[in-house]
Amino acid sequence: MRLTIFVSLTALAAVLLARNPDPDEISRLDECIQRRFLGIDTFGMQRVLPMEYHGVRVFQPANPTELAVVDRLEQQHYEVVFYLAGSGVLTTTAPPLLGRRAGIQGPAFITPRHGEFPQPDTLLADAQRALVSFQDSGGFDVQKAGWTVAMRPLRASKGACLQCHTMAGAAGLQIGDPLGVAIYVYRPASDH
Repeated sequence: MRLTIFVSLTALAAVLLARNPDPDEISRLDECIQRRFLGIDTFGMQRVLPMEYHGVRVFQPANPTELAVVDRLEQQHYEVVFYLAGSGVLTTTAPPLLGRRAGIQGPAFITPRHGEFPQPDTLLADAQRALVSFQDSGGFDVQKAGWTVAMRPLRASKGACLQCHTMAGAAGLQIGDPLGVAIYVYRPASDH
């Protein structure tokens, strides 16, 4: 009887971990990225990567909170890459207005990379499913080639969001609707 209870609890724990495999720092990183998307000074990936350094897209923490999150991810030996998908991934007929992209933007390297990482085109189908699922959920996680891919909604937070995205071809939007997907691709670094 005790063995049956232990096996049942172990199975339940495995299911719960599979549903939410994010380390705490990925959730904290998402909070930082979500804050960057509250502003309207820049658009799309420029909110995360205001500039490239010699063609390398390395995330630059903009405040002590972001710096602490990135430092903890590095101390925990995680490789983390960020991508972005807008609502344009759901259709190829929308006009490319206001810098809107029809595909996955990125990568932005949050921590140093140690090897191969998923390419943007391999994330497109999952980003499409995630964007649709965000009508009813707050996250969408998948495993891909040894990486955890955590997708989180970027939602309309104010009228300015609705105005720009409506001009870009989306219709019938309301505050709270998902406008894009923040994609966090991560794994423990293989050399540690």
